[in-house]
Amino acid sequence: MASTEPSLAPQESPSDSKPPPWTPRLTSHDTALAIIPPPHLWPPINSLRALYDKAYHKWPPHINLIYPFVEPDHLEDAASLAPFGILEGRRERNEARGIKWDKGRKAWTGPYGELVNGRNESVLGEGCGGPVFDEDKIQLKLDSVGIFEHRKHNTIYRYGDQEQQQSAGSLGNLAQLRADILKVLGHHHQAGDYKPHVTIAQSEDSKSSARKFLVEKVGLLPTVEWEVEEMKVWGKMRLGEELWSEDYGSPVEWEKVFEAEGLRWEEEEVKEAWRFEERTMVWVSCAGDDREEREGEEEEEAKTPELLNIASWNVLADFEHPSSTSTTDQEARYRLILRNLLSPDSKADILLLQEVTDSFLSFLLSPSNTSTESQLLREHYPYVSHPPPSQPDASPLPNFLNQVILSKYPFSWSRLPFARKHKGSVIARFPTIHGNNPDQPLVLASVHLSHGLTDMTVAAKKGEIQRVIGHLKDKFPQNPWVVAGDFNLTSSSWMVEQAVKQGKMSKETVATLNGIERLWREEKGLGVVEDAWVVGRAALGEGLVQEEEEDMNMDDMDEGGEDKTLFAGEQGATYDPMRNDVAAKVVGSGGNMRPQRYDRILVRGQQVLRIGRFNRFGFVKADHQKGEEHEMGQYASDHWGISGVTRLETSIKLVTPPAGPLSEPGLLKEAMAELNIFPSQEETAKRKAAFQALKAILLDTRPPNQYPQGQPSTTDDPTTASETQPRSNQPPLIISPVGSFALGVHSSSSDIDVLAIGPFSTTTFFSLAIQRLRRASSSPLYSQQYQPKILRRIHSSTGTMLELSLSSIKFDLQYCPAAHIASHWPRILSTAPPGNAVWSLPALTLTKLKAARDLDYLRRTVPDLAVFRQAHRAVMTWAKGRGVYAQRFGYLGGIQISVMLARVHKALALRGGVSGIGAEELVASFFEEYARIDWEKDMVYDEVCPWFRQKREKGGEKEVYRRTSREAMVVLGWFGPGLNTSGQASVWSVKTLKEEFGRARDMLVKGEVKSWKEFLEGSGGAEEFLRGYKSYVKVDVQYWGLSPSKRAQFVGWLESRCVMLLVDLHRRAPGVYVRIWPARFVEADTASQQAEADDQAATEGTGPRDYQASYLLGLDADINTSKEDLKLALGSIQTALQRFEESIRSDEKYFDASNSWMSASVVKRSELGNFQLDTRNDCVGEYTPGEDESDSEAEDDDEEDASLLEDLDEATPKKKKGKNKKTTEDQQQQQPRLEPGPKLRSAADVMNRLRWDSAIDSSDYVVGYEDRFLGVKERALDMWKTEQTDEEFIPQHRIMYFKRRSDGQVVWDRKTKKDEVFGSGL
Repeated sequence: MASTEPSLAPQESPSDSKPPPWTPRLTSHDTALAIIPPPHLWPPINSLRALYDKAYHKWPPHINLIYPFVEPDHLEDAASLAPFGILEGRRERNEARGIKWDKGRKAWTGPYGELVNGRNESVLGEGCGGPVFDEDKIQLKLDSVGIFEHRKHNTIYRYGDQEQQQSAGSLGNLAQLRADILKVLGHHHQAGDYKPHVTIAQSEDSKSSARKFLVEKVGLLPTVEWEVEEMKVWGKMRLGEELWSEDYGSPVEWEKVFEAEGLRWEEEEVKEAWRFEERTMVWVSCAGDDREEREGEEEEEAKTPELLNIASWNVLADFEHPSSTSTTDQEARYRLILRNLLSPDSKADILLLQEVTDSFLSFLLSPSNTSTESQLLREHYPYVSHPPPSQPDASPLPNFLNQVILSKYPFSWSRLPFARKHKGSVIARFPTIHGNNPDQPLVLASVHLSHGLTDMTVAAKKGEIQRVIGHLKDKFPQNPWVVAGDFNLTSSSWMVEQAVKQGKMSKETVATLNGIERLWREEKGLGVVEDAWVVGRAALGEGLVQEEEEDMNMDDMDEGGEDKTLFAGEQGATYDPMRNDVAAKVVGSGGNMRPQRYDRILVRGQQVLRIGRFNRFGFVKADHQKGEEHEMGQYASDHWGISGVTRLETSIKLVTPPAGPLSEPGLLKEAMAELNIFPSQEETAKRKAAFQALKAILLDTRPPNQYPQGQPSTTDDPTTASETQPRSNQPPLIISPVGSFALGVHSSSSDIDVLAIGPFSTTTFFSLAIQRLRRASSSPLYSQQYQPKILRRIHSSTGTMLELSLSSIKFDLQYCPAAHIASHWPRILSTAPPGNAVWSLPALTLTKLKAARDLDYLRRTVPDLAVFRQAHRAVMTWAKGRGVYAQRFGYLGGIQISVMLARVHKALALRGGVSGIGAEELVASFFEEYARIDWEKDMVYDEVCPWFRQKREKGGEKEVYRRTSREAMVVLGWFGPGLNTSGQASVWSVKTLKEEFGRARDMLVKGEVKSWKEFLEGSGGAEEFLRGYKSYVKVDVQYWGLSPSKRAQFVGWLESRCVMLLVDLHRRAPGVYVRIWPARFVEADTASQQAEADDQAATEGTGPRDYQASYLLGLDADINTSKEDLKLALGSIQTALQRFEESIRSDEKYFDASNSWMSASVVKRSELGNFQLDTRNDCVGEYTPGEDESDSEAEDDDEEDASLLEDLDEATPKKKKGKNKKTTEDQQQQQPRLEPGPKLRSAADVMNRLRWDSAIDSSDYVVGYEDRFLGVKERALDMWKTEQTDEEFIPQHRIMYFKRRSDGQVVWDRKTKKDEVFGSGL
């Protein structure tokens, strides 16, 4: 069509010209003669048209007057004809009223010659067709919804009540206007075939729920009413008394035209929040607020809150349109959602909701909902982005699935559209929440990303996140901001693997998916973006609300309290069909049944916001009495909600994993599997079963699957029931694993550490424990595999400990008397911070609880336990291979690796999210971090830990921990006492660790190692040690006795004393660097011979007779040390070794020259011979330093009545260890009165003499002992068992005499104090 320039000048009156002699055809669907509503009425209409009207970009909101219209080429001519018809029609109606143009007076006059002026008494010209009266006005009102059904689709529109408008004359005037224009175009108007309407949307299936929802949504549009003053022939005609007309060049440029008139695109328009007005009980837009009236309120709101909590929840839209029978069910679920939103764990300052529908928002916010819950919600969140659509002046929500913001604080918002039509982000700006700069307030972006796990959907998610990042970076470069909502990012590694196997996505897409989280940190200039779940878990652990904790399936929990059914990436799940029945029903028979962490809160703090505690909510179940039961399930939604964020900025050092040849995912795990680092499934099951058996024995309950079928439980016996469980008013006895087994990083050779917590004394507990263990060791209720054997009872620095064996697994059992802790276990670990009064306990009690408290905090705060456990095992294996895994020598131990690794893991997760951190990156980052640390100055601790963080903010690191000059290394655990876990470290051990960390870092970063297997094996660490020093201290140890326990005791005790040797060497020769290898060496030839002898002894059943090994300490001096100083140092070392030998050999308790020997000397490297590591740990094992308690003490405890209830209630006095007074006196009268003499030698001494004296034939002697039930019995001396681990073991205090077989002579008698072996006694 011909294009003309727009003009605001009045056109020539059509009365001065005549219509052309041709009649245009009205057949074109590219043009229309339409009535345009005023622009201020467009927003609610266009909010729906933009999404549902396919002609949105072609036409503005309009009511067709004539459609189809003329061909585009004739549009300019039609533009001149239409006004001509309008004015001619007006002239004819005025003439019918007697009003005409008086040429002489040049004015319009009435029937009586009176002057007739226009509106506002304006003087009208001849060309206007005469005045316009009120009855001529066209007043349109669109308040109803209608549907045109076509063959393939439906048109949904808004129209006015025809009867009402007909009575007002508006509809007749509109029809007359249409007839006037058709007449001038040569066409006739047919009454009844015209229905004025505004098209809003199109739909396809007339029976679908989508169309029903859309019809409801169109019906919720506010009533549109205006006086028609404008029409458009792709130009504009203002239907006033003076007709103005202008023509635009293209029908598709209407948006630009109205932008030029001051209008903006709907998506970019910034809107103010709506505020609930208590006085009028309606929601009003803050855009219309009187600023002066609200000045006082603004001052109060401008106060930035100390704590800012942000919550997000996908509330699950109803995808099926409710019928009349299901409306009640829908409202029941709405009531349950509302109750969850008001729970203490979900209340927030800002609440983001996803999948919000019109019906749900109306239920939630409408004042017509007079329930107490709805009133409380409106009071708590007085500001909303969208008012309830049911409010007459409110608009419906634009989409089927919408995002809505509820807030305590005022805000403005705009919509950021995505590439997909119905997807976008709501960007909110909170002017009253800011830091020191009010011009940089908090910005919040609510998101609901595309769903699915395919190549296309993953690409869409990436594009949507990039869109948000770009917008925030461009519009708010310095503001603190939060991005929260349903990210729909598949986090389950299992689901990703299945998608690849099923061909739904490529490996390249997997890399894209893993890289999405890195977008936040890789974007230059974006700053630090943190995940609230990662930070919250790292700081305080993932808070479990009461309903969530009660709903947890304990059958799915391992002994460490972690869900053993989870794959990597499934921790912190917010979408969990395995636990959420609503999610399971939504998934149906599909494959997405794995937990996913879809919902997230990301924060860029900008020194304004710092993330604090994080928790999930939405666990309140339906209550029948409250009318909340619904057909979807017992929960309110298929998602859990998330909440967290405080107004304190966090700062933690980031360690980026170095790129290299070992960074490919999965290679580390393969190498660890090849080296058998992971315990087998059978070994793991065996350990769990052994622990459960021990737990059942100690609690006197039936262990699962351990009793013969049909055998009654001991708990069925009234005599033992009192020992099984305390009465209801008494605290329970807690049996909990700690250490590597509980953390899930144990090896096949690890011991299992067990902590018992209860309300009674340590003496009573161990009396009870020993009684039950010994009863179980001979009970037919237990298979032989699960019959325990007591090895040692030790009194160490941490209190009494019991070493025992069960199912060939060693257990270390400790007890902590703490009744209140036991009563509230394990919740008290997560709810009572260190400063809480419940921890005001004795130091020894806290020392025993420390392992359990550290373990609980670690498990709750590590970002991904599966990755952490794999990395922990890798570092531990490397440390063993390099000879730096021995906490007693100042090297690394399990707790140090846990603290150091958790610190790095949290830092990486805080900076870049969880999904991008594999075990390979974590291990490499571990060595990168600790190779650079200055151990003399730096302290290693969990900076995210809240109590450490608070202390640091208060007074710096000195407030966290006051380091002494004697502490060479500081690695802080989470709880005291003994906060520094590296108190044994020395200058030498720290130097060794630093060198090894640097070496490992270089190997990984520079590619000096070819494989993970080579790295984990230590790359010949022992061999390097054997050739790395010119001189060594060699500590030889030899034992040739028969007792394996004494061998282990002697060698272990000697090893523990080597720590004192290191201290003495450092004191006497501080200029000499000493490095001890924390394992024994043997000569290769000797090892081979000993191995053959041991195999032969094992075949004969006699056990190994001779054990020889050596400890080596490498010696190195500074290159600047003079020869004279070296000689002095050597002399000092010799003196230290001599004193060491004397101290060992003089200890009669552990050293027996008749069966053991040791020596210490300085040797040259060439004198070592062909040494290799001693692998016979099964012959020696680990030794726990401490004083062994005597057998008699243990037996006395066994005799004591250790009934738990009697001890607690003190209902029955304890039995005395002696017999009654009368009996004792009678016995004294019957026994001969003996004169005192030299102390009688013990039965053990006599037995050793008879066995080991070469002049005595041990086979000629028998042992007389007292059997508890049968009286005095005899057994051959050579058959006597001295090991407590032996099933036939009899305590030595029961030995009554030793007798010679050949002549029947008693050579030693306890009662008469006769001793012919040593000559002691009487």
